Amino acid sequence: GAEGNDKHAMIAGTPGTRDFLFYAQKWSWDNHNDWGRPGVQSAYGPAWAQVSMTPFKNYKAFTSEGGHREPLIVSGAGVKLKPGTINRSLLHVMDIAPTILELAGVKHPETYQGKPVAPIQGKSWVPMLEGKTEGPRTDKDWLGWEVFGNRAIRQGNWKLVWEHKPFGTDEWELYNLTDDLGEKHDLSAQYPDKKRQLLSLWDEYVKTNSVIIPDRDPFEGMEEKLPPRVPVTEGWPPLIYKKQFVPPKELLKE
Repeated sequence: GAEGNDKHAMIAGTPGTRDFLFYAQKWSWDNHNDWGRPGVQSAYGPAWAQVSMTPFKNYKAFTSEGGHREPLIVSGAGVKLKPGTINRSLLHVMDIAPTILELAGVKHPETYQGKPVAPIQGKSWVPMLEGKTEGPRTDKDWLGWEVFGNRAIRQGNWKLVWEHKPFGTDEWELYNLTDDLGEKHDLSAQYPDKKRQLLSLWDEYVKTNSVIIPDRDPFEGMEEKLPPRVPVTEGWPPLIYKKQFVPPKELLKE
């Protein structure tokens, strides 16, 4: 997803420190007309990062779709699809290694210097690149993610997401990406069995990858710094944009 961190604050640190002086000397240009030039720290912050990922929720460092979706151009040996073909199947960066190994005719080793090597969890794209399959995964396959304590499990078009406040709810939320790519409608209450099923896959993901969820997170205290959230009322503000009351036609008849 798009980068939403405040790079200025991350590099500069506290005024009067060595890092702040270094930032002032090397990275202080931030005018948008200077972006791309040497010595320019071009960061546009969280608000524009969310704009960049519209209509998806959130951006880099989150497990909602705004933190997952990335474009990728594949070309070269093994690609037998028509140039310009667009594939929208569920892919993962860990699929690249098994794809390259298969194209090179190299077997992933089970051991190295007498020690076991972790098995590859990704899936080769070779059949997909040859046009034999639509994608490397079926609706039974699943993927898991965890970053900064944010977490998610996806199986087919079902996705279970847990994100820290104020970007999430600090609770597991269930979405069906077939109809809700923006992850706006939590279906936990409607599909409790599906939620339990995906939670069991999360437990498997944690065990397989030795995941340790931190007891602290980088978003602590952020909710208190945000302005209070108020109910969304269509047409407000101002009231002049609210739809005017129109009496039913039967009341207008003589």
